[in-house]
Amino acid sequence: MNKQILEVVSAVSIEKDVDKEIIFEALEEAISSATKKLIGESSLVSVKINRDTGDYETFREWDIVDEDEFEDESFQILKANAKDKDGNGKVSKKIDNIDFGRISAQAAKQVIIQKVREAERTKITSKYENLIGQVVLGQIKRINKDFLLVEIEEDLNAQIPRDQIIPGEIFKLNDRVRAVIKEIISSPRGPQIILSRTDDRLVKELFTQEVPEISEGTIEIKSIARDPGYRSKIAVKTYDGRIDPVGACVGMRGSRVQAVSNEIGNERIDIFIHSDNPAEFVVNCLAPVKIFSILVDERTSTLILEVEEENQAQIIGKNGQNLRLMTQMIGWSFQVLNKEQFKEYQELNLAEKYNELGKRLDLTELEKEGLKNAEFETLEKIVDADEESLSSIFKTKSKITNIKDKANELLLQDAFSDDFNDPTMEKSLVELSAMSNSTLRALSENNVKKLEELAEMSVSELMDIASKINESDASALIMEARKPWFESRGI
Repeated sequence: MNKQILEVVSAVSIEKDVDKEIIFEALEEAISSATKKLIGESSLVSVKINRDTGDYETFREWDIVDEDEFEDESFQILKANAKDKDGNGKVSKKIDNIDFGRISAQAAKQVIIQKVREAERTKITSKYENLIGQVVLGQIKRINKDFLLVEIEEDLNAQIPRDQIIPGEIFKLNDRVRAVIKEIISSPRGPQIILSRTDDRLVKELFTQEVPEISEGTIEIKSIARDPGYRSKIAVKTYDGRIDPVGACVGMRGSRVQAVSNEIGNERIDIFIHSDNPAEFVVNCLAPVKIFSILVDERTSTLILEVEEENQAQIIGKNGQNLRLMTQMIGWSFQVLNKEQFKEYQELNLAEKYNELGKRLDLTELEKEGLKNAEFETLEKIVDADEESLSSIFKTKSKITNIKDKANELLLQDAFSDDFNDPTMEKSLVELSAMSNSTLRALSENNVKKLEELAEMSVSELMDIASKINESDASALIMEARKPWFESRGI
């Protein structure tokens, strides 16, 4: 029985609070390394230690290779000279054990230390991977140009990169700081815990700690958008009609919201009631500023707001801050127009609508004007209109019939277009998440049927082909099509 090995394993396991199996593996590696120094560094050596007795066996292995692959007899053997009894492509031979006492104590120590460190890092990773998005309190131990080193528990440090610090914040050594666990990244020195003070989740977690109704689930934070150090917008919802969710988050005399604001550099915090309706969401978000009208352009995912001229700058915010934050929250873009601009927009939009209608129905300018005056701005309204209403626009009964038939035909085409299918188009192209039926149809009509063909297009080329797509959507679609390029290059 090799008591020396068992004693080493037991002592290190207790001292470092590491599983004995890890120490056994480290010793096996140390003995293997020492053995290779005697018989040749390139040789293949494995050691097996009996966990109960401490006795160990040493094996030397050779890879079985063909003659054209043979390079070094120290770890390879020709297939013609080998008997692969185990069927694993190797030949194994038991050799004499190296005397444990001959192993360099320093070498063994280094191997064990490395294994212990790896085990400790694994424990850290497994623990903190489940805590991503939560807030931790730490003490600043080092400050350099790239990051703050923060001790979050005894002998455990995390980093706050400079770009994750709120603009204008200044810290000193030993300052205590709250931050959200953003991610755990791999590095040559092992897993690194990355903290953030600019992440949206920091605000959410701080409110969860400050407002009991949120932690209890009575109030839910539906969405958050931040311009760190300047402004946050928070949409909240309650499942209890007796509770004012905004008032609960603000607190008595603003105590709760102020406590959170103080923690994040006096960042201004706007809290409002969430709505799934984009228009209502915006009204709530911008209150008490009055919104006279909202036009919803679903084609471009744009909301056009009509407001008083003196409120335009307030709604837009400094450098477009308000609109940028609202876009982050609901994914829609915005136009903020005064009454005169809104009227002009409506007239222009209406003119475009009637021009499109006239083009599809092949109408004269006089007929288009007649439809406009009668407010027949859709194909549906034309189909549903009686002959008497249309007689002042289209002078003959046959003309009225032809127009209604044409409108019916176009409506039918539009209905079928939603189920557009071209079996000759490459499946990977059709299944792009940002792809719409109208864009697919346009690509098909222009004989663009492969993912690679779309990836090679410019934004302007795609917009020329697909007239209904805007610049940002075209760019997003092309970038999605180019993903295989980056993946193949390991980017």
